Amino acid sequence: MKKLILLLLIVAVTATTFGQNIESSTRKFIDEAQFTRINKDWTTIAQFKSGIGETVDFYPIEVINLKTGEKVNALQLDMSIKNPDLFKTAWIGIEEINEFINFIEQNVIPNLDLKFKDKSSEFIFKANEMTLSYFVYERRSRLTIKLNSYDDSVIKNYSFWTETQTDKIPRLLEILKLIK
Repeated sequence: MKKLILLLLIVAVTATTFGQNIESSTRKFIDEAQFTRINKDWTTIAQFKSGIGETVDFYPIEVINLKTGEKVNALQLDMSIKNPDLFKTAWIGIEEINEFINFIEQNVIPNLDLKFKDKSSEFIFKANEMTLSYFVYERRSRLTIKLNSYDDSVIKNYSFWTETQTDKIPRLLEILKLIK
């Protein structure tokens, strides 16, 4: 009987843990504030476009709780995809920014010119609300940006990819370094 109870407890805890959506600290900050202001600088942006007109925009933001005056800095990501026709926003919290910078500096930038014959290599960074993948195969490369399931949306895991825009990854690094 004790083993059965222990097994049920483990299953319940596992289901609860894996069934929860993981949201960024920025989303939590916005959700907990009754009145919010989000400041964006539209001249400071890293934009990736696909061949079919889909886009992903990254830019630094400042979020202010208008009641308390508390402020947080973060990275906002806006994704527009065509099939289905959707627009979605995700945030990367300040606590994830340094790891994102290190990932791009140490793993992606040094491998932008990487070429293989009959091989491939993939570099993956996972934040709470977004996963970025840089994939190199043969003489080609692909950037994939996926929005993780962080809300109760009917459509999960929005994805964007491009093979022609990987040379814009250094611009994303510049944007990340502006967030303090």
